[in-house]
Amino acid sequence: MLRFLAVLLTVHLSGENSREWGEEKEDGVIYTVSLKKVRHQTTTTSLQWETMKLRTLKAGTVERLVENLAPEDVEDQDTNSMHLNVFLATYRAFTTADQVLDILFRRYKEYKECRRRGENGKDSRHDVCRIIQSVLCIWMDIYQDDFDEPPAYRLLHRVLEFAEAQMSDGELARQTRHKLDRLRRSQALKSQQKVSVPNGHHLTSSEDVLFIENSDPDQPLDFDTISVQTMADQLTYMDAELFKKVVPHHCLGSVWSRRDKKGKSTTDAPTVKATIAQFNAVSFLVIATILRNTCSSTEDRVRIIEKWVDIAQECRILKNFSSLKAIISGLQSNPIYRLSETWAAVSKEKSEEYEELCTIFSEENNQMTWREILVKEGTAKYADTSSTKVKHVRKESAQKIQAQRLSGVMQGTVPYLGTFLTDLMMLDTAMPDTVDTNLINFEKKKKEFEVLAQIQLLQKTAQNYNIVPEPSFKAWFDSVEHLRYEESYRLSCEVQPLSDSMSPPAQGSRKERSLRKRISRLFSTSDWETSSANSNTSQSEDRVSETSMPDSPDSLVPEKMSASSSSSSLTSLEMSTSPYKNYDSSSNCVIRVSLSGESDNIYKSVLLTHQDHTPGVIKSLMSKFNLDAEEAEEYKLVQKLPDGELQIPDHGNCFYAINQSVEPNFILRKKSEEGELHRKSKKRTTLRKLMEVVSTQT
Repeated sequence: MLRFLAVLLTVHLSGENSREWGEEKEDGVIYTVSLKKVRHQTTTTSLQWETMKLRTLKAGTVERLVENLAPEDVEDQDTNSMHLNVFLATYRAFTTADQVLDILFRRYKEYKECRRRGENGKDSRHDVCRIIQSVLCIWMDIYQDDFDEPPAYRLLHRVLEFAEAQMSDGELARQTRHKLDRLRRSQALKSQQKVSVPNGHHLTSSEDVLFIENSDPDQPLDFDTISVQTMADQLTYMDAELFKKVVPHHCLGSVWSRRDKKGKSTTDAPTVKATIAQFNAVSFLVIATILRNTCSSTEDRVRIIEKWVDIAQECRILKNFSSLKAIISGLQSNPIYRLSETWAAVSKEKSEEYEELCTIFSEENNQMTWREILVKEGTAKYADTSSTKVKHVRKESAQKIQAQRLSGVMQGTVPYLGTFLTDLMMLDTAMPDTVDTNLINFEKKKKEFEVLAQIQLLQKTAQNYNIVPEPSFKAWFDSVEHLRYEESYRLSCEVQPLSDSMSPPAQGSRKERSLRKRISRLFSTSDWETSSANSNTSQSEDRVSETSMPDSPDSLVPEKMSASSSSSSLTSLEMSTSPYKNYDSSSNCVIRVSLSGESDNIYKSVLLTHQDHTPGVIKSLMSKFNLDAEEAEEYKLVQKLPDGELQIPDHGNCFYAINQSVEPNFILRKKSEEGELHRKSKKRTTLRKLMEVVSTQT
């Protein structure tokens, strides 16, 4: 793992004295060519500079991408390490492990045969064989999950059979046998342990143990008896254990969307789903503890809300941003947010503390505040709350952090995973999979790898936590019954009835759909779930709301595309404010488009450039929505504005026609619907005027 992360720092530094020169095309591959200045010391007193040509693979066929894992050309071997790490982290989106092994085995045999016949280039061919052996060792070491296929372990046996038949030194065969033994022992332990994660997701690994299910706590807990520190510690323990088990490539947009490019189902990304289940469970817990007893007094509900604010602050000190975000989402959910009488009774200090915690995840500038905090504290030993404006928080936090320093206790970091899912989903949407006659776009894979590397680096820091799990807390946590949205809203109305001027939203009405949209965005993280550009549009609105699965990863579209760079190192986390480094907001933007008559939560993301015209954009959208593109002339594109709608000209430049000062939300609508919409609008206007007359008379 350290070797894997060190590559990032090496490549980042190596680019300081290089500049892009052009491209070179060969059969099935495109290289980006850079010129790099290298300094040589010729004597003890003089230095000599030399300009070297550096080639990095930009796009290629699967065959050529795999071949470049062990290149014969010495010029290409300089960038081989970076290519290897990017490929191993992302190859599942465009090929299979079996196909990669087939190409590597065939290439090894070819070069071995050439060396046996004594053809020219013996030393180079020997290096290729040696590099292929190293590639296989690194692959098995870093991405063990690719080979963990109990009970047969078919891929490992393929490697073992090949190594025994073709490689004389026996090193690869020895490592493969060792890996087989370890996986078999691990599987034997898994069968003896069974662990659970929230909302019914089960894991069966001794390495994944959170709490043993058959624990028999002496005394049941309840929310009032659990201390703020215990709550924050135990939530952090649970979040950290789940985050450490996240398989980074499960977060890729093409994987996380659960759809491949042919529309077939792919992996369910269980490690990501388990993390989301935990996140949602915490948000549900916040709502349940506040609304469960509707007979409670306002003072009791205020006390519970203030306790959750204290728990959120402790999570901030522990750098557990996952539970911090989940608690805030629960408090911002419509059933809780609407309790104005309760919120008015919250103390001024707690209100200020709560508001400051909310600003951490502000949507402004593509979550700039949260990203800056992660850069500053992601790999740090302790939290940094010195910039807080709330005096008592700054003082108390400083004391606790100082106590941690004196005791030698280091804190890890649990990030809000939704940010990375958003970035990866948007990268998957904004950048094409193939370029130049169906060559795989490896530049896209490099950008995705930068995000995955950040996740892996933070997973290393999450190991710094030293929190002891308490089975009694886990038993209580799982025992709290979660409320569905309709139930939580009903209880909220019992606590504080709707005003006389408002009537309860009827099932299926526009008002309820609007409320559901609010709850899905505020409650359980707006940027997680799978209504992406590659998702199946047949998802129903009821499914989104009833399962409380969050809104789609592409729901957070950056207002401006950052041009800053992104890299990771062993000692610091340097993250760009946006993954779209090559997209300038002056000539590109990403828009979100929903289909007229469908839920607003189900939409597609489209990269819009300054060269795109409306007919082409509509045809692209119809393809995404599985509509007949030949009927494109029957549709129009409409932008949603705060005070109405803006129709995009049918044959104009779409990019320059849109209003870029508001959120990029659009509707794809049939032109034939316009008359019906006009009649409904006129009817609503008449009804509103009638209500105003009635209200005046009463």
